[in-house]
Amino acid sequence: MPGERTLYRKVQVVLDYAKEDKHIDSETLSDYIINKQPTNFLYYWRNKETDIIEQRYSQNSIKRVINICVELKLLKEEKMNLTTRGKSAIDPRRFPTIIGNSAKEFLETAGISIESILNAITSILRLNKPQPPTSLEIWNYLKKNDVMITREEFRRLLTLLGQCKILAMSQRRIFLPYSHQ
Repeated sequence: MPGERTLYRKVQVVLDYAKEDKHIDSETLSDYIINKQPTNFLYYWRNKETDIIEQRYSQNSIKRVINICVELKLLKEEKMNLTTRGKSAIDPRRFPTIIGNSAKEFLETAGISIESILNAITSILRLNKPQPPTSLEIWNYLKKNDVMITREEFRRLLTLLGQCKILAMSQRRIFLPYSHQ
């Protein structure tokens, strides 16, 4: 089970709060999430001057996850309502499948198939070292094919694919194929 601060879990939290249909835009949804105070978006740091641990909610993190939900077609951009896909994703048993398929679809729209990712991993393993490649190495390998996605989006989508068990993933975000199907 992915941890509370993973992208996987944050998407679940955003969808859970969005299902209440009280929001008119991403700003009101973001404010609503902060008012509910989920620990998923809470960040801690040590104040160097006072040596006290402080905390705050990251509005940027919440907005980034809301944007990911819109890109994966889980939320409608205009009123932050759940799409049909988003309503299906609320069911915890179906969540990994729906999120994984949405991430695969987004990548395919950008010109990156799961097969091309697996081929990139295989090629990098042959060329480089016996260690699995990082998302950056995979991105650089695929970038040669004029992909229409940023490196940061690619990393987030690979993370989701790993958390949904479509790709295997280590704690250091190294991605391996589960198996060719």
